[in-house]
Amino acid sequence: MPTHSEPDPEPPALPGGNERACAQASRADGTVGLVVAFIMLTVLTLVASNAWLAWRSYGKEIALAEESSRNIAHAVSQQFDSLFSDVDRALETVSFQIERGDLSRASIEELQPMLVNILSRSDHLHSLFVFDKDGYSIINTQAARPTVLRNTDRPYFQSHLASPSMQSLIGAPLQGRSTGTHVIPVSRRINDFEGRFAGVVMASIRIDYVLSMMDGFEVGDEGAIALSLSDGTILARRPFSAADLGRSIAGSEMFAAQQKWRAGALRMNSPIDGVRRLMGYEHTKNHPVVVAVARAEHEIFENWWHALAVQTATVLLMAVFIGISGRYLVVVIRQRRDAQAELHAAHQELIDANERLLHLAEHDGLTGVLNRRAFDARASAIVANCTRYQRTVAVVLFDVDNFKAYNDHFGHQAGDDCLRAVANALGSAARRPGDVIARYGGEEFVMALPETDETGAATIAANALQAVSGLRITHPHSLHEIVTVSAGIASVRCSGDRPASVENLLQQADRALYAAKHDGRNTYRVFEEPTFRG
Repeated sequence: MPTHSEPDPEPPALPGGNERACAQASRADGTVGLVVAFIMLTVLTLVASNAWLAWRSYGKEIALAEESSRNIAHAVSQQFDSLFSDVDRALETVSFQIERGDLSRASIEELQPMLVNILSRSDHLHSLFVFDKDGYSIINTQAARPTVLRNTDRPYFQSHLASPSMQSLIGAPLQGRSTGTHVIPVSRRINDFEGRFAGVVMASIRIDYVLSMMDGFEVGDEGAIALSLSDGTILARRPFSAADLGRSIAGSEMFAAQQKWRAGALRMNSPIDGVRRLMGYEHTKNHPVVVAVARAEHEIFENWWHALAVQTATVLLMAVFIGISGRYLVVVIRQRRDAQAELHAAHQELIDANERLLHLAEHDGLTGVLNRRAFDARASAIVANCTRYQRTVAVVLFDVDNFKAYNDHFGHQAGDDCLRAVANALGSAARRPGDVIARYGGEEFVMALPETDETGAATIAANALQAVSGLRITHPHSLHEIVTVSAGIASVRCSGDRPASVENLLQQADRALYAAKHDGRNTYRVFEEPTFRG
């Protein structure tokens, strides 16, 4: 029994009305896609712009806050530097008057009115003391008995006893023994005529006065101003807490920054109360004192957050408006697309029918390859093109061996199946762009091969013969017992001096085909004048 291939193919629909309708629908969908993309891009641009502007304004807000904190710190440092300089001058005046005398108790006691006078002219001073070398108070502005107060255990007294320096010393805050008031001690060494330690003159600065100076600067409800020694000891801080006096911030991020630079700004969590603040700081010019001015970040950015909320709400409203408008536009575009699709629907069937008729007019209804008329037209165009550019062209004519006997033995249906299978096999051998294959009549097929010489055509013919044999279709009346084909090849190099025509090539290929059949079939022959060769 023969091997059957697929049933008769339906002529495929060629590009036409359906494709145009699809193209229009695709364009409409493409327009919708562009609109959606534009809307998304616009919204994303708005959101991105809002984010960029917010980030930029955030940076500016930080820069302004840092500059403001540094400026306030500079102003505060100048005031406290001036304050400590005033105290220095008062101590220097007292120590000078003491050292110019004989250092006796009587001569020192004569300076009591001077101490009272200095205190009366200095709102920032709490008291003045003069201690002898044993730490006993000789005179003071508190009118306490001299023998009651002995300050040898105070750090400032120990420092002057150990150091010959005549520089004033600012000490850690302490609570006065005579009054219980918190003060900042500023002291100076007294020497005798031989430069030996003879006592200490000490002035105490009122903490409440220092705090009142700090109150003159606006740093917000949760802001802070701190006055500390260069070793990190806190002298005073607003907001005030007695527990903070004398506390050390050494080892903190704040202290590390102050050790590295004389002035600057940084954002940090306070080592005192943990509040996140932006701090500006500056060392005083003439004293080992550092001023730090800090504002709470949430207060700094309060107005910024409000502006950002208004700006973001505006952007969101714009985005919603754009989205609604875009949605309406998309609906309109889709409605128009649907209307156009309905308009073309009735016309589409006629277009499809015409295209199918055109396809049927050019293709063989049984095998699906080109018919003879279409082949003649395309082969003529190939020959003309090769003549123009002086290229080679080849024609290969195929014939199914002993097909009539096959058809008589198995019937017409099997014969049709055989021809379809042979057409597919031949087509598999000619797959280059420009190659043309057609059914030329009955069991004959033909190929037109542009830019192909005899060798190339022979290779394609051999591949075609092998492809058909490879089908292994049973043929009891064939010498090979399977369906085979024979082929005749004609090739020519076209030129103006050697014109070519499809008709001549077909005649030459037919003569070569005859020779192939004469030589036993299932082979090919190439046309030559006057003989044939395999």
